[in-house]
Amino acid sequence: MSMTAQECDRQLSTEERLLSALRGRGPQTIEMLASLPGLSWTPVFLALDRLSRSGEVSLQRTGRCDYLVFLNRAAA
Repeated sequence: MSMTAQECDRQLSTEERLLSALRGRGPQTIEMLASLPGLSWTPVFLALDRLSRSGEVSLQRTGRCDYLVFLNRAAA
């Protein structure tokens, strides 16, 4: 499955926005990140999946269905 240039730019933009929010505000829940203006669950979930796999963020389970997202030191 290939992505269009616009989809690729949108993904980078979402990832950059998430990283920026984590740098500025510290660890946040997925719900907090998904509530950033102009974002929704699907792009946030996909971006966090990519950022987690690349080692830029870590997720810690805090409840049955709750996760806290941390910025890893290398990405700070």
